[in-house]
Amino acid sequence: MSEQTEGKRELPPEAMGNEKWHDTTHAVWMRSSLSKPDSEAVVEVAEFDDGFRAVRDGKSPEKGTLFFTPAEWEAFVLGARDGEFDIPEEYLTEEEIAIQRGQAEVEATWVPSPLNTPEAMEEYHRRQREETEQGSATRDD
Repeated sequence: MSEQTEGKRELPPEAMGNEKWHDTTHAVWMRSSLSKPDSEAVVEVAEFDDGFRAVRDGKSPEKGTLFFTPAEWEAFVLGARDGEFDIPEEYLTEEEIAIQRGQAEVEATWVPSPLNTPEAMEEYHRRQREETEQGSATRDD
């Protein structure tokens, strides 16, 4: 939800004048299935109906949230696919090196954050049902 549609609710200071800001109170935060609880940071992403994305550290969400327009997110994803943000291998375990090089037999999927609110989990399950219904409708065509 954008600043304009928030109505009478008092907005946090970071929302004022920020065209990208969205209310994340009940956002559906997702993280990689490869994220480990003992990692220093866990990247979590929320997607909004208008295509904007929010990114936070799932280990320390109080540190803040970054917001991306759809175009910014697309540029980021393309850069990541090109290796623009790869971590230098001297900082990685052997398993992480293999994953980063695409040599590991592991598939990463998006999983819901354990920090999601009950309302966010309801929305997550609604989206899952919708995707399943769309998938079966497509197969039936």
